[in-house]
Amino acid sequence: MSPKSRSGPSQGPLPEGPVRSCVGCGARRSQAELTRVALDPEGEVVVDKERRLPGRGAYLCGAGCLTAALKRKAFGRAFRGRAGKVDPLKLGQAWESGSGP
Repeated sequence: MSPKSRSGPSQGPLPEGPVRSCVGCGARRSQAELTRVALDPEGEVVVDKERRLPGRGAYLCGAGCLTAALKRKAFGRAFRGRAGKVDPLKLGQAWESGSGP
């Protein structure tokens, strides 16, 4: 009898290390492949380049997913309602300035 996987049928080899879901598209990937966003001390959603900001983080896998997350208001859910200001221009600029993994 084969053991059952908790996540359903096997979709290939499991990634090394922690696995996170993109808040934009829902894809599950290795944490190292995703870009972390977090809340700064003022409660604003920012790109966490060094992955060192305290508290909950949300993960994105691409610039298109950033747009999708903003459209779906996913940051409010990801940060459990604590997300204050979400400035799409500022997030987009931080993303383009080399914040990716």
